[in-house]
Amino acid sequence: EALEQVYATIWEFSDAPGLIVDVRPNGGGAEPLAEEVAGCFIDKPAVYAKHAYRDASAPGGFGPLQERLLEPNKLRPKYRGKVAVLTGPANMSSCEAFLLMMKQVPGCKLVGARSYGSSGNPKPIDLGNGVTVYLPSWKALRPDGTCFEGQGIVPDFAVNATPAELETADPVLQAAVLLVGRR
Repeated sequence: EALEQVYATIWEFSDAPGLIVDVRPNGGGAEPLAEEVAGCFIDKPAVYAKHAYRDASAPGGFGPLQERLLEPNKLRPKYRGKVAVLTGPANMSSCEAFLLMMKQVPGCKLVGARSYGSSGNPKPIDLGNGVTVYLPSWKALRPDGTCFEGQGIVPDFAVNATPAELETADPVLQAAVLLVGRR
């Protein structure tokens, strides 16, 4: 239901010269849904990330690199203006994948703070003593093959805002407004 509102907004503002997407409070979710939304912003397929699954029998403990491909969403509205995506330290997991997808969008810039750096596709492991731990099942990588676990996704335009500053203004949003408003 929330995604339908996103698509309606993309449709409504499809002719706007700039669009701001605020994902700062997003801690993750379903990567296929993120692909559907990000697919509204591209015309051709693009590799947005890579990963390598854990494989104890493989040299180095990981299997071969696999690419993750963002496809255009032909069933939903398109947007081709400037895009700014607001980022922050709460962004992790599938939201970080969304950030990497949006970095493939022409004219899109990430604005704000570095993401958390935690997208290892966690899997539950029952230790048999009433304790379950969640361990990463893969190494999450940028399109160039470098790992972002523990590092996060760096914004194109860093804007550091303290909680006190955010009580009276939003310098991250203000920077994005200036960015998408430039010709």
